[in-house]
Amino acid sequence: MKKWFSNLKVSQKLMLISIFFVLPDSVMLYLFITAINDNINVARLEQKGNQYQRPLEELLELIPQHRELAQRVLDHVPGSGEAMARKAEQIDAAFQELAAVDSRIGVELQFTDEGLAQRHRENYRVQTVRADWQHLRDQITKLDQAACAKRHLDLVAAIRTMITHAGDTSNLILDPDLDSYYLMDATLLALPETQDRLAAVMASGEAVLKQRDVTPQDRQQFAIYATLLQEADLDRVEGSVKTAVREDPNFYGVSPTLQEKVPPALDEYKAATEKFIRLTKRFVYLDKVDVTVEEYLEAGNKARDASFKLWRIADQEVDILLQKRIESYQLRRLRSLLVAGCALLAAVGFVTFITRGISGPLRQQAAALREANDTLQAEIAERRRAETALRTAEEKYRGIFENSIEGIFQTTVDGRYLVANPTLARMYGYDSVAELQASVTEIGVQLYVNPQRRAEFQRLIEQHGKVYRFESQIHRKDGSVIWISEHARAAYDPAGKLLYYEGAVEDVTERKRNEEELEKLNKQLMETSRRAGMAEVATGVLHNVGNVLNSVNVSAMLITDRLSKSRIAHLSNVSTTLKKNSGDLAGFFTSDPKGKKLPGFIESLAERLTVEQEEVLREVEGLAKNISHIKEIVAMQQGYARISGVIESLPAAELVEDALELNSAAFERHKIEVVREFAEVPPVLVDKHKVLQILINVIRNAKYAVSECARLEKRVTVRVGTQGQNGHRRVQIAVCDNGIGIAPENLARIFAHGFTTKEDGHGFGLHIAALAAQELGGSLVAHSDGPDQGATFLLELPANPQADA
Repeated sequence: MKKWFSNLKVSQKLMLISIFFVLPDSVMLYLFITAINDNINVARLEQKGNQYQRPLEELLELIPQHRELAQRVLDHVPGSGEAMARKAEQIDAAFQELAAVDSRIGVELQFTDEGLAQRHRENYRVQTVRADWQHLRDQITKLDQAACAKRHLDLVAAIRTMITHAGDTSNLILDPDLDSYYLMDATLLALPETQDRLAAVMASGEAVLKQRDVTPQDRQQFAIYATLLQEADLDRVEGSVKTAVREDPNFYGVSPTLQEKVPPALDEYKAATEKFIRLTKRFVYLDKVDVTVEEYLEAGNKARDASFKLWRIADQEVDILLQKRIESYQLRRLRSLLVAGCALLAAVGFVTFITRGISGPLRQQAAALREANDTLQAEIAERRRAETALRTAEEKYRGIFENSIEGIFQTTVDGRYLVANPTLARMYGYDSVAELQASVTEIGVQLYVNPQRRAEFQRLIEQHGKVYRFESQIHRKDGSVIWISEHARAAYDPAGKLLYYEGAVEDVTERKRNEEELEKLNKQLMETSRRAGMAEVATGVLHNVGNVLNSVNVSAMLITDRLSKSRIAHLSNVSTTLKKNSGDLAGFFTSDPKGKKLPGFIESLAERLTVEQEEVLREVEGLAKNISHIKEIVAMQQGYARISGVIESLPAAELVEDALELNSAAFERHKIEVVREFAEVPPVLVDKHKVLQILINVIRNAKYAVSECARLEKRVTVRVGTQGQNGHRRVQIAVCDNGIGIAPENLARIFAHGFTTKEDGHGFGLHIAALAAQELGGSLVAHSDGPDQGATFLLELPANPQADA
């Protein structure tokens, strides 16, 4: 190889060297172009996800409309049958369009048996959902209103899941640019959620307006509706869309259509939704709602239509933003290739020029030097090898030293820099290494390092010979403070004398800041959890107090009825009769027919009044007990509110009994049997308020699951036991019901934020309960064998270690 190289001409050697210099650049260019192509492919895949979403969003708009028409058909409203048939034709057309899109790009978006199975979505193929629709369309006149509504809601849930799958597999929800990311948040998540909620609120409002009376439960529900429509829907959509419009100029240039079309559509959606929210709030504050069914549904339909209009405009703008991104990447790729080509041409020209300039004189001197070169060849070759190795090592070390992302140093024992790289100087705010060294020489180490931390550093390194990840705060040249992480070792001479310290420094200020932010978020989450728990307890208290007040009302009505029908008024008649005959009572009782019957009448009246007195006293005692029960419930809730945040050693059975007590009235009302299976367990070391929050959520869910089941025997079983050995024992609280169970596809999402299977559910009760269990050092898990097979929620809490000692 060496001989071959030495035999090459000068021009050939220069060309070969140029090739070796160009080769790494070519590899880097290839990797750069490959990265650009990957970004283009990602954007195109997002476009396909957007294409797949359009017919799904159209179905989200049409299916609730079909449900409203179906309800009118079942109510025998004239003309509704023809309208429902036309709406069904529109849905068929939308499914046909969805099938066409699926045939083109469904495989790329993993709408296959394997792709759906990986995410436990096997039942969401286009053919399956379309078959469910066709079966509903054919059987709709044979269903009752409740079954009809449920079948429509199941279809909407399936469509929503398909939208989620398209977003997952096309990376729409992981878009890197803020303008398209927030616009996708509105089209993929926020707007479909508000459209579902608008349909649910309209249905509830129509039902209440038809019955004309607004119950306290209705007011509470519509207060929740109004809050969710405002905060979870309108505020989120407005925030995401405005962020997208604001961030648009920061990426690939201003999109004129985004700036023109999106804000007016957002304003129209906001105005329509705010009007509907105001009408919804009337259910909360007015005894008699002064709005007709037609007015309420018209306002809701306008809000829903405006949301779909905003969705369609935003969806078009997402495509425009993605296309602009693709064109930007394509232009960048073209520019890179042009620059690389120009550089290559320049390199070839430069080599040619140098070759011509060198080769001529060298040819003239070659003959004279060849003889001398032969005698020196061996020595030169050896020297060349040594110089090449030394140069390579020096360049490698210099590259690592000067370009390292970490600061590298060597200091004297008192902290003065012998060696430092430019990274360290920049980290401390200096323009050069010399400036850093001079500053320490002039004003000493105590300018920029805390004396106590410096003493701790020296103590550790003298004790162990090295330090690892030694963190401290440093003052930069401009006076600002940064956090550093230092790795260092001590160097000694053969006699054991300390010569210097050497090591590397990493700027960890950003990590420290992130840790502080994470701590703040954790505290906010704990506070949110505490407030949610207080709300759950307060809700349970209100339910129980309401149930007890019903009993109080019944007792009061019975006492009123007894007193109004009492025969005590007959005593006045007896007294009047006796006064009339007071002159000859003996003759009245012996001769007068009325007088002869009067003793028997008085005896009968006395017996009757005695019975009435006993009945009234029993009702008064029951009334007093119920009022005392209300005081106990309120006192229990106040006790839990006062002790929030305090870690105590408490009996698990008492905590369970408190939670059951707060749900006792609901169990009695729904005729649900509560079975207690309590074993002897050690006390738990917990925050009493958080445990009650978890248990109330789980027990209330069990009550709902049992009450919605068609089974005659309704039962909730609560077990308390232990798991593990002494010192590591865990107390287990299991809440088991024989209710409606949990579908397998929902079991994995049961604790996810926002997930709920209830029409009026908010989806964060179990999520907060699971977080609270983790904060307590325990866990909350769920198990079910499937629909109608009941469910078990298992709460594990740490036992008090002193109880096992």
